Amino acid sequence: MAHREGVRQVATERGSGIGAAGMAALDALRAENRAAAARLRACHELLELCEEEQLVRDLEAGYYDPDGPERPRDPAILDPFVVACAELVAAYGVHHHRASAMLSLARDLVTGFPAIVEAMESGLLDERTAGMLVRQMRTVDPSVLDAVHRLVVDWLLDSIESGERPGRNAILAKTDSIIAAFDPEGVRARCTAAARERRVSVRRGVDGMSELRAHLTSTEATAIHDVLEGAARERLDRAKEARIDAVLRGTGQPYDPHARTRAEHRADALVDAILGTGDQSDGPDHPGTAPAPRIRPTITILAPRTPGEEPEVYLPRGGPASIDALIALLARSVGAHISLPDPEAGAADSAAGARRYRISAELARRIRLRDGTCRHPGCSVPAEDCDVDHVVPFDHSDPGHGGQTVEANLMCLCRSHHRFKTFHTWYYQLLRDGTLVIATESGHTITTHPDGPLAQWRDRTRNGSEPPPEPGSAERPWLRPRPLSTYWYRRACRLAAERRENAAAARDDGPDVHDHDPPPF
Repeated sequence: MAHREGVRQVATERGSGIGAAGMAALDALRAENRAAAARLRACHELLELCEEEQLVRDLEAGYYDPDGPERPRDPAILDPFVVACAELVAAYGVHHHRASAMLSLARDLVTGFPAIVEAMESGLLDERTAGMLVRQMRTVDPSVLDAVHRLVVDWLLDSIESGERPGRNAILAKTDSIIAAFDPEGVRARCTAAARERRVSVRRGVDGMSELRAHLTSTEATAIHDVLEGAARERLDRAKEARIDAVLRGTGQPYDPHARTRAEHRADALVDAILGTGDQSDGPDHPGTAPAPRIRPTITILAPRTPGEEPEVYLPRGGPASIDALIALLARSVGAHISLPDPEAGAADSAAGARRYRISAELARRIRLRDGTCRHPGCSVPAEDCDVDHVVPFDHSDPGHGGQTVEANLMCLCRSHHRFKTFHTWYYQLLRDGTLVIATESGHTITTHPDGPLAQWRDRTRNGSEPPPEPGSAERPWLRPRPLSTYWYRRACRLAAERRENAAAARDDGPDVHDHDPPPF
């Protein structure tokens, strides 16, 4: 009896401890929800400030007249959303896509779904659910959106307070039922818009692997999966029969720990369906086999760093690959473009090319192999989809004085961030090892490093030691930390000075004196 009482007491104490821990976790969750709401409001305020600043610039430049027709916009004018996104990346240190998603959600929530923001501020609604609701109601008619989203929020909060815990499917189903009562076309419009968002993308992984992602309609995805599943089942059956025959002949083991799984067979079936089996007999002369597509991969091979080491194989978008993977790819192709570049920095530079604005194909390819992605902070657009840009602007009137066309003055930037660098007031310096240092107007200093195969090869070759500086490198004009004066740079400085003077006049505290030169690094 005493033993039972002791057990009951221990259980009571343990239950009390678990309950206290659960309440502490709940308090932390609600604090996190309130903090997320505050962050989203701050993001929206940042976006509004960028829009107001852009409106002031448009008024000063005469591109917007409230009382007259709007003039064509200057191509140098940046989208305030892009500027706000870059500031978020600089302040938070997050990826560009994450910053863009935060700004988009903040804009949608604060301007169109105030009840959802209020629910987050009460601590009862988390950011992920809020984003899901916004996506589900994005095509609702604006005239009924306020009523629809408030009914959805009221139902969800009542369910939570009554002890129910509706899951994702229940929340979406209830949301659609409320939408259908007010705006029957809203659900159909959302489905139509979703069908237009079909896409396929590649995300580079590690160990020679990549992720091939497809966003398809449910009908298409199910049909493709059924085909791959059927092919995988046939492969498993053939492998099973082969193992049974081997066991009966006494040449095999009843259990093979390295037998391929159903998921691996599905992947094999997908590759064979698109690229072919690699059998040269595939074609019209062999019924039942599909001809392999005429693929011509572009392959870069870097020489081994030490004797006896295997060379490195690099595929655009796919990253590094093994020699075995290369052989398998070549077996499926009808030819390939294979290059063996000199991995040393500056190997493709030339005295004549340095004084030309147009970048040679070989030099551009080397920059992409060095950088791997867009070099702007928080951006990971593949280098193959980027522009190759001069860090210090090329001086067309005096090529010997401006930023020259050499590897030490070139970097990859996606088109959006290329325009941002050209027309905004951030300051860029590319170091000799490819490191990019950026100073923002708001006082942040950001550093990005090249991540392409050439940069990785050089890092491993140096073994962490910096090579000795080249004689006279400090005097090279294209390596100066301060950008040369261009029309857009002078225009940006002039507008910034005018805004500071206007702000000082509004405060009535005299002129605001600043140095217009960019800060030294």
